[in-house]
Amino acid sequence: MTRRDFFLKWLFYSCLTLLLIAVQHLLLNHLEIQGIHPFILPLLAVMPAIWESRQESLFFAVALGLLCDLTADAPIPIFYTLVFLAAALLTSLIARRLIMPGFLCAFLCGALAMFLNDLFYLLLLTFSQGSSAAAALLLMGQEFLLSIPLAPLISPLYRKIYRRIRNE
Repeated sequence: MTRRDFFLKWLFYSCLTLLLIAVQHLLLNHLEIQGIHPFILPLLAVMPAIWESRQESLFFAVALGLLCDLTADAPIPIFYTLVFLAAALLTSLIARRLIMPGFLCAFLCGALAMFLNDLFYLLLLTFSQGSSAAAALLLMGQEFLLSIPLAPLISPLYRKIYRRIRNE
């Protein structure tokens, strides 16, 4: 792969991610079901990790985490950076060693990313604010069930970029 192809591939991944972040903020944040809305940012951090090398996908996850930490509310300053990095690392391991990249891998890795995000958020809420663990678990479960069906819809977009640039 030439340097130009490498640059274009990550430019397309970045543009797609920014478009999906806009969808999150302009559409999904206003789509509420029982006071909960779908949250796709953790999914965006792991989808390139299914297809790309570990180093590249970890860099992408850190960059996305920093962007989210700077623009979104988080319980601690580097919350999304840490969660997205951990999720991308685990996704990279899963996609390389356990499950062949594809629909099932995207679904499971998306579920893992959502679980890690919600688990760390739950722990921070419970220990720092003294929130009820039961209420936080209910919120976590509802958000998970609303968000995870979007993983198989997002994954083909990243896969298309991967295949298009790889085959050129």
